[in-house]
Amino acid sequence: MARSAHNDLYLIKRGQSWVYHRRVPTLLLEADGRGRFVRQALGTRDLAVARKQRDLLAAADDELWSSMTLQTNLDGSRAKYAAALKRVRALGFGYATADEIGRSATWEELSSRLESILPTTTPKEVEQAVLGTIEKPRATFEDALRIYTEGPGKQKLANKSKDQLRIWKNIPKRAIARFHEVVGEKALADIDRSDAVRFYRYWLGRIVPDDDAAAMHPSSGNREIGELRKLYREYFSFEHNEKDRLNPFMQLSFAEDGSDTRPPFQTSWLADKFLKPGPLSGLNSEARGVLLAMIETGCRPSEICSLTKNTIVLDHETPHIAIRPRRANDRKNADFAEHGPREVKSAASVRSIPLVGVSLAVFQKFPDGFSRYMDKAGTASQTINSYLDENGLLPTPAHTLYSVRHTFEDRMKTAKIDYEVRMGIFGHSVSRPSYGEGGGLDWQQSLLHEMALPFDPTIV
Repeated sequence: MARSAHNDLYLIKRGQSWVYHRRVPTLLLEADGRGRFVRQALGTRDLAVARKQRDLLAAADDELWSSMTLQTNLDGSRAKYAAALKRVRALGFGYATADEIGRSATWEELSSRLESILPTTTPKEVEQAVLGTIEKPRATFEDALRIYTEGPGKQKLANKSKDQLRIWKNIPKRAIARFHEVVGEKALADIDRSDAVRFYRYWLGRIVPDDDAAAMHPSSGNREIGELRKLYREYFSFEHNEKDRLNPFMQLSFAEDGSDTRPPFQTSWLADKFLKPGPLSGLNSEARGVLLAMIETGCRPSEICSLTKNTIVLDHETPHIAIRPRRANDRKNADFAEHGPREVKSAASVRSIPLVGVSLAVFQKFPDGFSRYMDKAGTASQTINSYLDENGLLPTPAHTLYSVRHTFEDRMKTAKIDYEVRMGIFGHSVSRPSYGEGGGLDWQQSLLHEMALPFDPTIV
C-alpha cells in the first residue's frame, strides 16, 4: 500500500468518529463508480483502531484498482475477492458467502452486518463484501500446487536443494500442463471422474499405442496421474477439511514390470573401458571423478555430487564418505551455511560407506568434493552419459551412468556379502528391524576391499 510518513493518511474526523477518505485515481473514476472520493465511516473514536481499519481498507482499494488496471478476469476476480476479505475484516466481520451467512449466521451477526451498511453513502463494494455476494475465486491445479508448496508441503520442501526443488516442481507442472492440453482448464471442484478417465485414456494410448509410435513406460503415466491425485487430495484436505472427498483420480494406474530399470555393466566392461588409461581421458576430471567414485561405492550420482570436505572423511582409521541430509533446521551446520539444504532419498539413504580402490584414490585427489557439480547431479549425469555414448562406451542404448550403481550391487552379490550389509551399503531399507551397524566400517571395508577392481592410478 502506498503510504507517506503521515500516520493519519486517508483519515478525517466527522464529529467524534473517524472516516476513511481517499481520492479515486482519475483514470479509474468511471470503472470504480464510487465518485471522486471513497468515504467509509469507521465507527470508532479510537485513532489506533481507525489506523488499523484504514490500513485494511487502503490495501483493499489498492488491490481493486490494480485489478481494474490489469483488466483480466482471473486476476480481477481474485483481487476483488481479496479486497472483499479486507473490507469485511476492517468492519469487524469474517468474510462468508451469502449462502454461508444464510446457513450459519446468528440473528445478532446478521443484524450487525445490515446495520453496518445502512448509511446511503456506503460504497457498493462494501455492501457486496458484507453481504457475501462477491463470488469466491475457483481454485485450479495451479492454485493447489501453490497452496501445497506454501502450506502442508512447505516443511518438507525446505530441505531440498535448489536443484532438487526445481526438479520436484517440474513434475507437477508438467502433469498440470498436460491435463490442460488433454482435458482443458477446469476448476478443481468441476473435475469429475470422466475427466480423470479421459486423462488416463490419453496415457493408455501412449503406453500401448495403436500405431508405430514409440511406447512410453507405464511409470511416466503413473507419475503424472499420481501428481494430480495428490494435488487434488491435498487441496481439499488442507483448504476445506474434506479428507474423505471422493478423488476422481483414485484407482487409475498402470501395471509396471520393472522394465525401465537400467541394466548393469559386465564387470569386465568396467575393467576394460573405465579402469584403464585412454577411454575416459577426454572427460573433464571432475566428471570422470564422479563416475570412478561410483564404481566402489555404488552411490547415486546425486549423492556423490553433494559430498563436501566435511562428509569426505579421509583422516579416519577407516576412510569413508558420509551420506547425510542438510536440513533447514540445522543452520549451524557448516555445510548448510555454505551450500544450503539438501534432501536424501530416504532414511535408509543416510549411511557411511568405506572407501577402497579407485574410489579412495578419487577422493584423495578431490578431498573437498566436486565443486563444478555441487548439487548439480543432472548436469554431471548428462555430461557423463553424452561422453560415454559419443565414445562407444555404452554396450547398449539402455545403459547409462546409473548402470554403474547396479553393477556394484551385482558385484556385492557375487562376493557373497550378506543381504542386510548389502542393503545398508547400498542405501536400501530392509523389511525387518535392523540391529547394530552391519559389522562396523572396518569390517565393511574389508568386504569391499576383497571385491575391489584393479585400476591404473593414472586414470584418476
